[in-house]
Amino acid sequence: MQSMTFSPSGQVAGMNAFVSEAEAFLDLRGLVSPGGAGEGFSLAIARGESLCLLAPDDVGARGIIAMVAGTVTPAAGEIVLNGRRLRATPAHRRGFGCVPAAIVLPRWQRLGAYVGAALNAQRLERAVRAARVARVLALVGLDGLAGRWLTALSRSERFRAALARALAADPSLLLIEEPEEGFAEPERQMLSILLRGSPAAAITTLIAARKAATVFALADRVAVLLGERLVQVAPPQFLYDAPISLPVARALGEANVLGGTLIENDDDIARVKLDNGIIVSGSLAESVAIGQRSLLMVRPERIAVAAIAAEELGEGALPVVLRKITPLGAQTRLVASLEDGVDIIVTRPASAILRGLQPGREMSIAWSAQHARIYAAAKPTDAA
Repeated sequence: MQSMTFSPSGQVAGMNAFVSEAEAFLDLRGLVSPGGAGEGFSLAIARGESLCLLAPDDVGARGIIAMVAGTVTPAAGEIVLNGRRLRATPAHRRGFGCVPAAIVLPRWQRLGAYVGAALNAQRLERAVRAARVARVLALVGLDGLAGRWLTALSRSERFRAALARALAADPSLLLIEEPEEGFAEPERQMLSILLRGSPAAAITTLIAARKAATVFALADRVAVLLGERLVQVAPPQFLYDAPISLPVARALGEANVLGGTLIENDDDIARVKLDNGIIVSGSLAESVAIGQRSLLMVRPERIAVAAIAAEELGEGALPVVLRKITPLGAQTRLVASLEDGVDIIVTRPASAILRGLQPGREMSIAWSAQHARIYAAAKPTDAA
């Protein structure tokens, strides 16, 4: 496992971004992975909260999960659960439920026996044990399948079986590594209902995720890790709307990025002269000096589009040529090109009327300044 370091200056608050030490149910204090160095990883999680560690490159999130689970011993730092330090507590005594990324099930065992094995230490009566297994199988959508052989389960059923076993003993904490198999949209929806459906029965959950779809379905808060750095912590919608950097923006969803130079900063609104000479507006996401090379980011659904000239659409509108229209079920995706050949992605609800919009035709696009974020183009990777 790679070492994990943490830069406090990189942790930027959003709305409800932080949990105080007094509110913390799970408190990670300065965790450093084996062979690592630095100040370590620190984060507090409230009781009943579902927190996603979003790591698109999958470098740090699963390492943190492993240290919390007790399968890896941190080189430094503390893991505190409800006021109790866990550093010396072995994994099997922590009382956590774990769903690993690579789910390996026994070949010759039935589903009910596999899930029930999580209850062995509780010495329950047979009827009580059977009822508990039936209840947890129903929770994950596998009711009535206790007698099925594990080898007969589909990919999604394998994930649900592993989740049922993790939940069977009513764990104090649920740990989920985004599985390599079976974690498709139906499973995200099922987990969303299970983890967020009833605040009174909410399960404290820590999830290692690689995809934005996972955090929007499951997370109350998201901690974004880029490489070995924790860079922003906030509720998922706040991160989507106000990412601290372009890498964070891209981790949360599709983004259009346009290069230019900052020419004006008037409190809430800044203006960038794009490389094609057009001046557009946005809000500064960080400190950018007048005359500095800049990158403007705007989400596809935030862009207005019309089959009229840019002058008619209004100030800041850009002339483009529509290249492609692709229906995608709930939405329609449009690809348009600026005069300099840069492509712009625009999305619209499937119900939207795209009057006059045809591939090959000129049209115009525009956006509100508050919906575009401007960053300093300090790193070549940001423009990639």
